[in-house]
Amino acid sequence: MKHVPIRMCVACRRRRPKGELLRILVTEEGFVIDPSGKRPGRGAYVCPDSPECRSEKRLRRFAGAKARALAEALAAYLGGEDGQGEDLPAG
Repeated sequence: MKHVPIRMCVACRRRRPKGELLRILVTEEGFVIDPSGKRPGRGAYVCPDSPECRSEKRLRRFAGAKARALAEALAAYLGGEDGQGEDLPAG
């Protein structure tokens, strides 16, 4: 049986397999969404299928004052409030 890495969503604190979560990188320029999960740098994970996890209030504990910008970037990437974007990560 193959080991499946488990990661925690920074918004809701649920533990899920890494492939089910969307990785967000913290860079000097700001936040970068990493659907492949393979880019170098410090990252955090968020549930792509849960609109509550993309709310500004939930992201504040991770992003601080930049939570609004991160929430807007996630909404644009995932296709609005319903999370039915076309380019969700495989998993």
